[in-house]
Amino acid sequence: MTKDTVKNYRLYRLRFWIGYLLLASLVLAVFVLAATYVPGGITPKEQDSALTSASLNLAHPTSFLIVDMPYHALQKLSLYLFDLNSFAIKLPSLIVGFVTAIALVLVLRRRFSQTASIVAAGIVVVSALFISLVSSGTPDIMLVLWPALFLLVAAYAIDGKKLRTPAFLLAGAFAMLSVFTPYMLSLVVIFCLTAILHPRIRYMLRKAPRSALGAGLVLACIGVATISLAIYYNPALLSQLIYRSDSYSLDILANLKLIAYQTMDFASASISKTGLLAPIFGLCTLIFACIGARHLIVWRHSAVSYLVALWLLCITPIVLLNPLALHLYIVPIALLIASGIGAVLNYWYRLFPQNPYARIFALVPLTILFACIIIPGALRYFYSYHYLAPLANNSSPDLALVAREVNHAPSATLLVASSEINWYRLYLDTHKNTTTKLATDISQVSRNGTIITDTIATRNSPLVATGIRPERIVATSTLHSPSDRVYLYKKTAK
Repeated sequence: MTKDTVKNYRLYRLRFWIGYLLLASLVLAVFVLAATYVPGGITPKEQDSALTSASLNLAHPTSFLIVDMPYHALQKLSLYLFDLNSFAIKLPSLIVGFVTAIALVLVLRRRFSQTASIVAAGIVVVSALFISLVSSGTPDIMLVLWPALFLLVAAYAIDGKKLRTPAFLLAGAFAMLSVFTPYMLSLVVIFCLTAILHPRIRYMLRKAPRSALGAGLVLACIGVATISLAIYYNPALLSQLIYRSDSYSLDILANLKLIAYQTMDFASASISKTGLLAPIFGLCTLIFACIGARHLIVWRHSAVSYLVALWLLCITPIVLLNPLALHLYIVPIALLIASGIGAVLNYWYRLFPQNPYARIFALVPLTILFACIIIPGALRYFYSYHYLAPLANNSSPDLALVAREVNHAPSATLLVASSEINWYRLYLDTHKNTTTKLATDISQVSRNGTIITDTIATRNSPLVATGIRPERIVATSTLHSPSDRVYLYKKTAK
């Protein structure tokens, strides 16, 4: 059997297409399952995100001057089309996550071998950290989308010895939209520094058409001007965009400890203490990243080496002050993993350059190895968010339970806590429900210990604390939180 004979097999020629198809199927299945099944409810952060999205109003353009405006606009559209429910809240993250996965595959495919790009993309995209971002109906996934899109533009911008004109327009458009996302100003600075410091890119920029370069700059300036106007109306936005002031801390030692828990706790023992997913990447993934870092140091004059070095240099201080922003490392880690896998595969093939048997039979152990790295990442997410109380208790099934009871009794009064009023008003508004009354005051449903109207009460409503016996209690099979979620009261007969 010769090397050319191996290449004649149809399965061998189609191996990359099969790999991409399997990867796409796996990613789609995992994302949908994670968003619909685990954790199976809505978190407080998702509620806040949905309320922010619902507040956008085309009649009031200033309502769009908020942090993460592109994501909230997409979520606003999702709520408009599908009403308020778990699927509508998480759908934008699913879409953005799938687009991000495609962008990562294309970026890695452009720079590394197809085998390395498929495996590296699988490791990163099916990791517990990435799945947690995709299954959460919050704008956190945007911190991975924008870097992937910028890299995609950069990867396909070079055409021989010149830069493609559409690349400037796309880069300017992405810069215009990304400035609404926290930390992305730093990312734009990283890419600009890479273009200035790398000799080849700097040379091609000097030869680029001035009209295309100017158009890209105009688009970027429009984004900067818009966000400047938003900061003028609300100065607090500046701290959110630069360093995310709601999770910022100057206690460096405590931050380092929290980062160590999230990255090095391979037994996941710290989850009960911190309430954060750990580890975000497996041990084998970090080993491949270290191999990739060594490989990029050897090839330190490449544009990728410049970019990754500047990237890590700029975002490390951000993460040290904000240990909850570790997902900023996802894209550079993906580049390091692809570099490491490529180096390992090249080393193997160099051992047997003319031996076709080595190339064929190496697929078996390598496939098993990479499968044992990719699959545990997904399982870590599902087991952690389903069985570990600190993560499982973040989500609540109350909205789905209340919606079911409201559908059964649309003329009843929905009694909620004062902190829940905006949330359930949004639910009634999106479902165009005008028959169900919404109340927070117990006097609207009870007088002298007597129920005066059919009532659906949430667990946190004031009526539950009175001790009045409900006709029925709706409970769930949740393992870690109180199972009684909704109380149903019937009007007392006169």
